[in-house]
Amino acid sequence: MSETLDPIQQEENMLPTEPAAAEDAAESAVEVESTENTEDKKIYANRTEILERMAEIAGIATESVKNEISYLKLLYYKLRQQETDAEMQAFIDGNGDPATYESKADELEPRLKDLLNIQKEARAAMVKARDEEFAHNLAQKKEILDKMEVIASNAEDVGQKYNEFQELQKQFKEIGSVDQQEVAGLWKRYTQLTEQFYDALKINKELRDYDFRKNYEAKLQICEEAEKLTQAADVVDAFRKLQEMHEQWRIIGPVAPSVREEIWNRFKAASTEINKRHQEHFERLKAQEHANEVGKTAICEKIEAIDLSQINTLKGWEDATKVILAFQDEWRKLGFASKRVNTQLFERFRQSCDNFFNQKAEYYHSVRGEQNENLQIKLALCEKAEALSTSTEWRKTTDQLIALQNEWKTIGPAPRKSSQQVWERFKSACDAFFRAKEEAVGGERATERANFEKKQEIILALNNLKEDVENASVGAVRELMNKWSEIGHVPFKEKDKLQAKYRELIDFFYEKLDMKGQRRRFEGIRERVAGIKDSNTLQRKLERLMNDLKTYENNLGFLNAKSKSGNGLVALMQSKMDELKAEIEELKKRIEAGEK
Repeated sequence: MSETLDPIQQEENMLPTEPAAAEDAAESAVEVESTENTEDKKIYANRTEILERMAEIAGIATESVKNEISYLKLLYYKLRQQETDAEMQAFIDGNGDPATYESKADELEPRLKDLLNIQKEARAAMVKARDEEFAHNLAQKKEILDKMEVIASNAEDVGQKYNEFQELQKQFKEIGSVDQQEVAGLWKRYTQLTEQFYDALKINKELRDYDFRKNYEAKLQICEEAEKLTQAADVVDAFRKLQEMHEQWRIIGPVAPSVREEIWNRFKAASTEINKRHQEHFERLKAQEHANEVGKTAICEKIEAIDLSQINTLKGWEDATKVILAFQDEWRKLGFASKRVNTQLFERFRQSCDNFFNQKAEYYHSVRGEQNENLQIKLALCEKAEALSTSTEWRKTTDQLIALQNEWKTIGPAPRKSSQQVWERFKSACDAFFRAKEEAVGGERATERANFEKKQEIILALNNLKEDVENASVGAVRELMNKWSEIGHVPFKEKDKLQAKYRELIDFFYEKLDMKGQRRRFEGIRERVAGIKDSNTLQRKLERLMNDLKTYENNLGFLNAKSKSGNGLVALMQSKMDELKAEIEELKKRIEAGEK
């Protein structure tokens, strides 16, 4: 058979495919639905729980697990950011300079990355297995096509090989999927060989005509069903069914040459109409998604524009709550926004609502008794400190207790009748651990660390006094200052930060307890509190100079450890130390003589 244009080849090459825009829109709709449902996902209390859940599912390579892993990863970094923000706020509340703040390293992040790698490897293994299966199927199909080509090329044995050829066709169709890039080429060759077998080799005409009629009836039925789908109400379902029909069309054999182009054009016309309706549907969907995006953005902006700092009455909070609930009802009535922004908009909306209700809760709690709440928090810290007090994991427990101490500083005052008692309980638990650690560790480094911990305790004690400054006494502050000056060296890397915090607190008490003169720290200090001896002025100056001397000694020790040979900086520091020692000796004599 000789034709200018092979109708079957034309038919297979012209099979309609899903428009790119429609495909993107369909994917968008599925993904949007998935991300919108994050409102119903489990709430995790902390990042450890998130990692535990990820460890349970990391080795599973399903699409649902992939989506859950993505959600857990997003939630992990959100919680991490909240922790970092809280730490920075605590640092700022402690009069720290935001420009010098350095966040702590995320000790859990390596575990997170390990779990993400496990998930990545699981999915890679799944893809590898799928690709191997595709390659195996492709090899089988090519082998069958080679056998078909041998039969189709041998006109003499065609009658005897008919059943074998039919069996090869059946085997070809029963073999599983291959890579999409190979599909068109395989079917093209399959069609050409089938045409060659029926047409070029002129096999049994009656059998050939029978197959043509049977194939024509099957394709005619597909045309009729496709034409009905052009009027279907559900265009997405119609499009899906059309793809199934195209797969059936490929499987069905050829029809008579006289009707091939006609029936193909009929099926192609119905396919074009279904594809057009499908495309228009997703264009409308995109337009609606854009409108929803505009509406949701406006709601977020309205909520964020509410000045919560101006709401200071119960009625004001209740009125504002009604407004927020109305916005939430309006949000629920809106559909999905585009895939590009839907998740971000929902996070923004939820965060603004959470911020409102969190501040409302804080207001209500403060009205009902903020100090009682602080007491409960401190009692909880006491329990944690007591649980750690017998630990022998010195480094890990030290960091945990210091973290508890830092957290203690961020908590407001407890009721006066319980404040000192709960502080003593917390301090005793910390002291018990650090005493045990000091006895166990020993050596100079342990001593310096112990000194650091003691000074941390003094800072905590000063903070405790600061919380209840109205009842603080000069004598209590003086006692802590004396303890501070008696403590030896601390680790060099901790020295400056610790000293700065101590001076900040002492400056606070100089101001609040009227313990300062005209020029704080750098000029003579005059006691203005009635009943305190004049010699205290010199005593405070002596303490300051001794602290400065210890600072120089720490710095000099550090420089000597770094360099065996002397240098100009070492000589300068030694000179400063000599001057300080001379001034200290002079002050001691004046204090003994009763001078001011």
